[in-house]
Amino acid sequence: MRRAAVLFAALAVACSGAISAPGTEELEHGPGGSSGNKPLPFMLSAAHTELYLAKLAPPIVGRVLSKEERERIAREQGGAIRPIVTLWTKEAGFVQAARNMIELKLSVSGARDGIDFGLPGNLAAYLVREEQPWSKIITDDKCRDKDGGELACDTGAPYTAGVLTTRAYLVSRASRFNLTRSSAMLKTFACRVYPQEDTLQPRIPKEKLIPMFRALTLEEQTDERAKSGFGNGSGCYTCHGQFSAHAQLFVKFDEQGKWVKDATGLQDEAGELGRSKNGLMASHFVEPAAAASEQSQVFGKEVSNLAEAAKVITESPVFLECAARNVVEYGLGLTKPPELEPDLLGSLAARARTFGGADPSLGAITIATLTHDDIQKAVVKMLTGTTPQSAAVEATP
Repeated sequence: MRRAAVLFAALAVACSGAISAPGTEELEHGPGGSSGNKPLPFMLSAAHTELYLAKLAPPIVGRVLSKEERERIAREQGGAIRPIVTLWTKEAGFVQAARNMIELKLSVSGARDGIDFGLPGNLAAYLVREEQPWSKIITDDKCRDKDGGELACDTGAPYTAGVLTTRAYLVSRASRFNLTRSSAMLKTFACRVYPQEDTLQPRIPKEKLIPMFRALTLEEQTDERAKSGFGNGSGCYTCHGQFSAHAQLFVKFDEQGKWVKDATGLQDEAGELGRSKNGLMASHFVEPAAAASEQSQVFGKEVSNLAEAAKVITESPVFLECAARNVVEYGLGLTKPPELEPDLLGSLAARARTFGGADPSLGAITIATLTHDDIQKAVVKMLTGTTPQSAAVEATP
């Protein structure tokens, strides 16, 4: 699996011109189809097409290729990829795949101690079944039962932010300073770890943070707890200047995933570092009013709470790019997100908007991703060890 990530990272991406929507000229050239004076579109051979789709079918649609699909591949070669993948996104197996993907990403499923850990998967399945925008996975204002029916959400918060405001997510990611909750949100839905690029997530000013998180060097570190091994010690501000903005969004959620109006965010002086009282987590902020508030800054924009923050994330280009990366990761069974080139990620996001509008569904994201020439080439190279050549040919007059 590590080899797959290396191949994607090494992929040279050349993006040229606008991407045609389904039904336009790009789709009209099948095997032997003429392109006039324009270069022929890339097309996998029948053998490579079957290899490619056979690899993807089990995770994406929950089955192997059908006889009819194999026959279509034999006739149409790489021209069969888009219609086959498009039909996959209409099947019940794709709905189940969406549930599986989000449960795998968030490590949640089943039920325990009165908590329904199936709520995140329920929402994912509902959004795919109803062809709703995938952004609703962290912005929807409703929870869903296993059949897609509306269900009262379980945190008690006065707002809802899709899977982020389920006890399933919050309990499974409870940790000191709310670090795991915030890092999982950014890793899963923005494909970012800390530290992040400053152009995406500006740091909180040092003076607003508790002293231990202001340090950039050993000499600046004044808190003995950091010197003795908490976090990254002398370089706390490098990561926590950004962590602080995202972790603050969870300050009113206790370790059982319940929203607590009167949470203070203050360190419990008699408790473990990073914990407040009554099962809550401590804030990064030094001023008591700021420590107790859900207000924060995400991707340079001021937000009042987690719901507003989720909306900012989905409106950023990184959300669709990350969704496309997640499709590749899940479809290939990788253990971590593939290292796709930035230009390719931008191209995948643009295709998703072309196919599914400004706020595309997971189906549109999947079609856009799995029909992209460079994804096809990279997967076939991963499977065979060689870069495939195009099978497209001009028609004989």
